Amino acid sequence: MADFQYKFQVYASSMNSKLEVTNKTIFEWMEDAASLHSDLNGCGMKNLETNGYSWVVIQWKVKVIRRVKYGETVTVNTWVSGRKKLYTFREFEFFDEEGNVVAIASSKWVLTHLEQGMISVPDDIIDGYGENMRTVFEEGNSMPRLKDPMDFSMPYEFKVPCTFIDVNDHVNNIFYLDIAYQAMPLEVFKNNRFDEIEIMYRKECKLNDKLMCYYHFDGTDHVVSIRDEDSKQLHVLVRLR
Repeated sequence: MADFQYKFQVYASSMNSKLEVTNKTIFEWMEDAASLHSDLNGCGMKNLETNGYSWVVIQWKVKVIRRVKYGETVTVNTWVSGRKKLYTFREFEFFDEEGNVVAIASSKWVLTHLEQGMISVPDDIIDGYGENMRTVFEEGNSMPRLKDPMDFSMPYEFKVPCTFIDVNDHVNNIFYLDIAYQAMPLEVFKNNRFDEIEIMYRKECKLNDKLMCYYHFDGTDHVVSIRDEDSKQLHVLVRLR
């Protein structure tokens, strides 16, 4: 089973003030679709207690083509497009009710064991996802690390609350987008929809961690660097356009 599809609907909790789907909701849809797909292949949340394996995303690249609105139904199509060394790549396409593509995304994952740490992906696990090497972006399975700008400004302090913690006892990857929004100027957040997003995860954050966040605008992209309390360790880099 190469492709997996699941339908979502834009509810009141999924939209912004313009009745459009939010970026956070799009990330939630991707996380849910990927989890459900892995459940069917015996390596998802349903199997966590028995095999101890958990998929962890380390990079996203998302492009929104049209923002669906309140009441619309979206079909998310996802598939595993291959692997390189320890990394596994997953693609996403979003279709509206007329079959038009409204968003696309690529992602990079590693399979971890909650007790043993990161492991390579066994062939039998990948084989279970079927074969579909198609990628949604022209560059294919090439997701280089994002570069961290050196001239940041506007430091923003943040302490990780208990509501951000997931099943791995780390901050859920989706909440880093919330942190990035908080770190940027209010007028930037209010006046941009950010239809192109890239997020790179370098080191997990845990409950009560104190973070220093820095905002930078290079004329095209808005970048937020999320670092540890001493600003030495990069945890997450968020790039929005």
